[in-house]
Amino acid sequence: MKNYLIGFVFLVITTTACQKNLYDDMVANIPGTIAVNAAHPMKDSLTAIVNRHVAKGVPGIQVMVKSPAGWYVVNGGYARIEDKTPMQDNMVAWLYSLTKTYTAALTMKLKERGLVALDDPITTYLPADITQNLINSDKITVRMLLNHSSGFPNFTSLPEFQLRQFNNPFDQQPLLEQLKTAYHKKPRFEPGTDYLYSNTNYLLLQLIIEKRSGKPYGQFLKEEILQPLALNKTYYGLTDQQIRSLGFPNYYFERYNNGQLENITQWNNAIGKSIEGYGGIAANGTDAIRFLEALNAGKVVSKTSLNEMRMWIKGKESTVPDYGLGLEYFEYNKGVPTYGHEGDNIGATTQLIYVPATDTYLFISINAGRQIFGQYLFRTTDAKIDLCRFVSKLN
Repeated sequence: MKNYLIGFVFLVITTTACQKNLYDDMVANIPGTIAVNAAHPMKDSLTAIVNRHVAKGVPGIQVMVKSPAGWYVVNGGYARIEDKTPMQDNMVAWLYSLTKTYTAALTMKLKERGLVALDDPITTYLPADITQNLINSDKITVRMLLNHSSGFPNFTSLPEFQLRQFNNPFDQQPLLEQLKTAYHKKPRFEPGTDYLYSNTNYLLLQLIIEKRSGKPYGQFLKEEILQPLALNKTYYGLTDQQIRSLGFPNYYFERYNNGQLENITQWNNAIGKSIEGYGGIAANGTDAIRFLEALNAGKVVSKTSLNEMRMWIKGKESTVPDYGLGLEYFEYNKGVPTYGHEGDNIGATTQLIYVPATDTYLFISINAGRQIFGQYLFRTTDAKIDLCRFVSKLN
């Protein structure tokens, strides 16, 4: 989930109740490997990039690529530092805000069935006991939620939400209680006039999906995307026992801006379970790539809907487009459009991109968070940028 805790330095420095490694867990051994092209042309460069960033301190990196040359996987560093458990091909990781692309696709499915109109105000689909507490809700459309032009503040970045997170790490609130953090908060701009990434938007989209489909989000996701595409390594609504058995890595973050990592696995997993339709899907990277590949092939939504999802908006201070409908736009190499999504939580960062010019997909999972200002904000971000820049170059 993007922008979960970033910038909240004062809280981190002053909150010291949690001791180091209080939240660690074991990593299940998941046997088997993914079939790859041993002569893949990206093999040596990807391996070198991963090894370079592990040497700089990134605990564990998993990289998966699918291109016309086939699949290739690089696992670097450790899934669990304490006992040097390696990253494994078949392990599962939280996708965080990559979930938003799935949520947007489900919304587009409802649009195709006439159950949602993207330019209707959200008051058409959400009850008054919610919308009356959200300023400008009568002016904000479903499309504005999808492309983050609503002006709603990002409730997970608000101090009161973050204070609760650090003081009560295992007491994660239900979705509607989380939403109350955004109630009566001043909009960041007038609806439709700018861009601001906000988890508030996608929490509301989950509520709309459930209202208009008549089904819980997890059931609708399973019936509409996971089962039809046979995404058998994609999960939602996991229990603690499932998390332990699926081979999730341990997760780490730098609490004190001193280069020292703290194991916060169980805390990170508690958040992962609570963020639902705005960040709560978990998967093996192969499934994440297969989902985006199917989306691009018109196997998830229609080509017309896909084209709408790729109608990019640009914030007033941006130099390139920012966002479509559940898809982020990137240019890691100038003039080479790339799209997909990033994800972040307190203990990890992920990314999934597609490079149309070369028909190449890239999935990245790193088990250290970059949500708090410090050395690991830069170490993990640099690793992702280097990988994305290499994969999206044209020669």
